[in-house]
Amino acid sequence: MNKKYQKGGALLLAGILTFSMTAPVFAKVRVATEAEETVTGPMTLEQIQKEVLKNNRIKTTMALNYKKILAGLDAIDDGLSDLKDAQDSAAHARRAAGDAAAKGQGTIGSVISPTSPASDQVLGGVSSGLLSGSAKMASAMEDMTDSIADSKRDELEDQQQDLKNKKQDLNKTQEDWNNQALLVSQLLVEKTVQIESGIRLLEEKQQLLERVYQITEKKAALGLSIDVDLKQAKLTVQQNSKDIQDAKDGLILIKRQLNDLMGRPIDDTLEVIAPDRTRVIEYAPEYSEELLKEATDNNYQLRTLQRDYQQAEKKTKDSTLYSGQIKAHEVDMDIAKVSVETQKTNIANDLKKKLDSINKAAAAYQLQKDTTEKAKIQWEQQQKSAKLGLISSVEIQGLQLQFEQNDLALMQAAYDYDLAWEEYRLLMKGTSLDIYSNYKARISG
Repeated sequence: MNKKYQKGGALLLAGILTFSMTAPVFAKVRVATEAEETVTGPMTLEQIQKEVLKNNRIKTTMALNYKKILAGLDAIDDGLSDLKDAQDSAAHARRAAGDAAAKGQGTIGSVISPTSPASDQVLGGVSSGLLSGSAKMASAMEDMTDSIADSKRDELEDQQQDLKNKKQDLNKTQEDWNNQALLVSQLLVEKTVQIESGIRLLEEKQQLLERVYQITEKKAALGLSIDVDLKQAKLTVQQNSKDIQDAKDGLILIKRQLNDLMGRPIDDTLEVIAPDRTRVIEYAPEYSEELLKEATDNNYQLRTLQRDYQQAEKKTKDSTLYSGQIKAHEVDMDIAKVSVETQKTNIANDLKKKLDSINKAAAAYQLQKDTTEKAKIQWEQQQKSAKLGLISSVEIQGLQLQFEQNDLALMQAAYDYDLAWEEYRLLMKGTSLDIYSNYKARISG
């Protein structure tokens, strides 16, 4: 559990988000139009996630980029087809010229005999030379066309491979975004519920503090307390009032993020239904080579680095390249090899961290469950004492706040536990968590 939220309970839980929450990288302010439909009524986490996957503009942008890549691949296919047509045309012209030369020479030979006049023999030689020259020119044109086509084909095929890689990468990016969008939505929904509960708790606390201030004020008037006590009570009331407003401001920012993710006007009314809390607590599996292999096999970034290595290796075997170019590709191989090993180490470290996070969250959740259960028993006993007149109404109100604060801490522990498991599951699926981590860091402060 985050220590920042534990310290001071609901007070810090509600207030801390105000200062740490800023607009994440892919959530931008948008202007509402009359044509847009506004979703009304309280929304569950599942409903919000559905809207995010359906309406978010990032997903739309990625879909358009995907179409652009497909158009590029079609254009390259057309270019390769045109090159083949050009080569076929050149080969056809060469064959036609060769056939014409052979046929022409045969015809000239049959018409012009050794006894023909010298002028006819000269003309026949010229005609034969022209036909032979045409065949040679057609052959040369075919060779030149083949040379240009081969060079251009290599260029187009490199571009084609690059676009295929981008297509594959974008497919993975879209898949990762969908998974992260679901997790980001869960994170923001749970924080919304926590802050709203924290605000209610702070407002109850405000009532208690105002009563305490009134009592202190009366005591001061009777000379039963000193001015310092009265000033301190007044400052406490003012500070708590500020904390309430800060928490409300933080809540607005988070709801704006949720609205924006759903493609709605950012200041639309949004009511969130609290997700269910986990009832069964499970600890993480033991770290093992089998577990690491699963995480490594599914890691797409590792596959892209291995792909870079293979492409660089292929270039080093290209006999048409200069030695300097080959050496450069050999360096690319070395860079990719180091990157592969680094990524494998990162995967292992991330896996260990995620397993540790689950176990810490599970332990914190279990401890808070036990603490809250104990607090519930004490609260029930204190209510009996209040009925017997053994404690004042102010005291019972304070004790009630303590119990509610424990319940709020239990909610946070439950949600932290759920998120720890979801982070682990996405890691094992090979999903990048960069966007989610950005949101989490901003919210946690």
